[in-house]
Amino acid sequence: MRTRNAKWGENSVMFCTGCGQEMQEIDRYCSRCGKSYGPAPAPRRLYRIMGERKIAGVCAGVAHYFDVDVTIVRIVWTVLTLLTGVTLIGYLIAWVVMPSDEKLARQRQYA
Repeated sequence: MRTRNAKWGENSVMFCTGCGQEMQEIDRYCSRCGKSYGPAPAPRRLYRIMGERKIAGVCAGVAHYFDVDVTIVRIVWTVLTLLTGVTLIGYLIAWVVMPSDEKLARQRQYA
């Protein structure tokens, strides 16, 4: 006999809370509605990457955040700076506001 149990284990079955589909122990997504189960992904943080920097690491941080090649971000940023100049102000603001990855590592060490 199968029971509707909230925990994984012997003789227990897990059901999707979105659509009621029966799920196996190895399932991380519901095959019917696509709802995810298991640990939540870590939130993405926007920070300057000092190891890949050319000036301040802002473009490298933006590229890492959006999962894009850093060269593309640098080219787009340079072209927009030459055309409008507004992105230069944005770069300077990001340089001041965005934390560096080294600063975040120190915060995690003492937390």
